[in-house]
Amino acid sequence: MKQKRVRNKAVKFPIGLKLVLIFAVMVIFALGATTLMVSQLFTSDVGIRANDNNMEINRQTSGTVQNVFLNVQSDTNSLLNFLLLLQEDEDYDIKVNALFEDLCNHNPEIQFMYSTSLGYRFSEEFLLANGDIEEDFNKWLVKDNQIEKSAMEGSVEIKNISNLFDDVLMYCIAFSHRNPISQKDDFVCVAFNPEKSASKLIEACTGNVNSSFVVNKYGETLISDDMELMKTGKKVSDSILVKKAMENATIEGKQMEITDDNEVIWLCASRVIAGDMVVVTRIEKSIVYESIFHSTLRTLLVSMAVFFLTILIIRFFSITLSNPIEDLVAATKEIDAGNYEIKLKPRTKDEIGVLTDSFMSMTGGLQQRQRLMSSFSKFTNRVIAEKAANGELTMGGESKNATVFFSDIRSFTAMSEKMTPEQVVDFLNDYFTRMVDCVNKTNGIVDKFIGDAVMAVWGAATTNGNPAADAWAAVKAALMMRIALYHFNQNQIKNGRNPIKIGCGINSGPIVAGQIGSEDHMNYTVIGDTVNLASRTEALNKPFATDILITENTYKLVKDKIIVEEMPGVHVKGKEEAIKMYAVINAVGVKGPEDIHALRKFLGWDEPQDISKVNTDEEEKKYKISGK
Repeated sequence: MKQKRVRNKAVKFPIGLKLVLIFAVMVIFALGATTLMVSQLFTSDVGIRANDNNMEINRQTSGTVQNVFLNVQSDTNSLLNFLLLLQEDEDYDIKVNALFEDLCNHNPEIQFMYSTSLGYRFSEEFLLANGDIEEDFNKWLVKDNQIEKSAMEGSVEIKNISNLFDDVLMYCIAFSHRNPISQKDDFVCVAFNPEKSASKLIEACTGNVNSSFVVNKYGETLISDDMELMKTGKKVSDSILVKKAMENATIEGKQMEITDDNEVIWLCASRVIAGDMVVVTRIEKSIVYESIFHSTLRTLLVSMAVFFLTILIIRFFSITLSNPIEDLVAATKEIDAGNYEIKLKPRTKDEIGVLTDSFMSMTGGLQQRQRLMSSFSKFTNRVIAEKAANGELTMGGESKNATVFFSDIRSFTAMSEKMTPEQVVDFLNDYFTRMVDCVNKTNGIVDKFIGDAVMAVWGAATTNGNPAADAWAAVKAALMMRIALYHFNQNQIKNGRNPIKIGCGINSGPIVAGQIGSEDHMNYTVIGDTVNLASRTEALNKPFATDILITENTYKLVKDKIIVEEMPGVHVKGKEEAIKMYAVINAVGVKGPEDIHALRKFLGWDEPQDISKVNTDEEEKKYKISGK
């Protein structure tokens, strides 16, 4: 039985790689989950704080803007009420101008004022730069007559009138003033420049990361971080951001997330203040979460550093496992190749070290077993030795259909008497080595050596597949022995010794095979009439002057593969019918003898005398020769 070799099988997934991959996945999962969780918590917290901060800035900005406009309206109302008391004074106009100039000094953003009762009043600075504003302003009032109507109905109208000036930012607050004396309403317009506001109105709205803009109820820009847009007073309510902010604005303030026309997402807070103005405070969402991005990036960089450090540690740890295991794998391959001389020492004191010790103990046992098997197989067939070692052979036998072979050296007794014991042993060892090699090459089993005789069998412990294949293997082995004997005799002659002759007998049929003997000593052999007839067939080679004889049983199995010469039938004791015998001349298609006479010439044998007059073994009388 041949052992299956697996020593060349490559390791596809080393333990070190598995350990690195397992721990790498665990580390990646742990770091990834931690980063994700921290990022989500941080994102949520930053989002809440950003919205709160945005709302607070909106509240403060709204208060500042509203106070500026309300203060202008309040101071104007106070001035008008005070001027009512001075109407009867002779220097009324002088006092009005003086008081208005004082108002402008305290409120530098106020540039001029118009009321139906007082007419126009200008600050000195403004009047020097814009002397002809009355006409342009009157035209504007006439063109936009809805302002006066709304103001007289109680609304506060706030409009951007920068387009009436050259590169000057100017707003108009229109409202009605109740004359407490006449109980009549006076239409009042106050123009003021927010850039001159003592409260730095524009800077208060646009000087932060969170920028604010103010639009009136008509959607015109009043305050923005775009100065050009402010000076044109362009209507911006068509913008998605402005439109949604105005629609959702409340007095208490409303927080929302708006995507503008450019697909930019903004966090917006909008609030309605006096004059139906809307103050919108916004910050780009990406800016809010930029800090989160940087924090996440730093976390990822730290995680990667931890990951690679972990991989190095795991790799160092895996080496302490994988290297000893690789040593064991290499040692296993050596044993599988038949090399038991292995020197392997434990590298660690853990379970791998214990396993290495156990492996070396096992190797010693295998080495001892191999030595025993090697020695044992010299006394019997290797296949039988392996079956015996594996416990596959037990007392008892089994029926088989096999082919049995016997060979014998002619006149060996007389030859051995002229040799020393050492010469006899050397001679037989050389001879048996050549003959047994022929048996082994054809998958046969040498059953035993009987003096100078060899007994072999095919199809008992091992088989070539079927009885016909076993019979052909036996005949082929005999033909190989013929050639081996030829080379053996050439060596004999070369060394000054006489050549020898052998006879081979082959028979096929049922046998009993098994371990025969006692519990203490057993021998694997085959028995039965098939064995006896094979032995007797071998003995007939001498009178027939042949070297290979096969029975009719064997001939029927291999007749298509060999050239034979039929011999006279033999009457075996206990059988009525004569058993046919065939001398094997050659294998079909092989160069060599083609008839019995050419064979005898090749063997160097004389032609036999009349076979019918042969004097067989009178003592046993187990067969007689009959004519054809």
